[in-house]
Amino acid sequence: MCEILHTHLNEGQFNFSCVTGQATSTSPGLSTHRRMRCERDNSMANRTKSHSDLKALPMLPNESLYIGVDIGKFKHVSGFVSKTLLERHKHFEHCPAFLFEQSREGFRAFVERIRAYCPLEQCFILMEQTGHYHKALLQYLLELDLPVYVMHVQRRESGMIKTDKRDALGLANQLYNQLALGVQVSDKLQVVHRAIPPSEAAAQLKGLMRHRYELVNEATQRKNKLTAICDELFPELVQVLKNPNLPIALDLR
Repeated sequence: MCEILHTHLNEGQFNFSCVTGQATSTSPGLSTHRRMRCERDNSMANRTKSHSDLKALPMLPNESLYIGVDIGKFKHVSGFVSKTLLERHKHFEHCPAFLFEQSREGFRAFVERIRAYCPLEQCFILMEQTGHYHKALLQYLLELDLPVYVMHVQRRESGMIKTDKRDALGLANQLYNQLALGVQVSDKLQVVHRAIPPSEAAAQLKGLMRHRYELVNEATQRKNKLTAICDELFPELVQVLKNPNLPIALDLR
């Protein structure tokens, strides 16, 4: 049974616990003040810890940093590879990685993590062209004039479990091999290509071309449906008119 020591001071009454080693105050004002001070100290400690984590990263002021980004719908995983990191971790799969959100705040955190390693002018970034999920990050990085490379989505060996961190570090290692070491690949799908930001005219035409593509697909679907109706109701029409969707054929129908 634990004994509780009661100490009376001028400011108020305190209880000291032998089990927890903590003192609690029975004075309401002093207890509130102590709690506010503890919360402030904890907040300062968390900021100090976050700052120390960034300072613990190895600085690479005199060499290039190669970054692979595994694209996701809501989050992306980035992997960092360089000559120093490979010497330190022995294998590219053991190099550091960083998870960030698919948002502008997440993109800023990603860029700050790059700055913790080296200047932005010394980094090279590679990502796969996965539908439209990579476009927001790609545009953000191109606006910062960062060298970004893209490649086709890579096929994985059968039975190989997908791991975002391993995929990101694999992309970083491919970029390191092709740019830093000059390794040539036989598969054209594994060749990295520099992403070039579109001009203003190209950006405007892109939307128009997409709309035209959708209209052509819709027209083709309607023609196929008309042909199917013609085959069902008037199959002899194709013996007279080769194309049953011509205006004259539609008038006869």
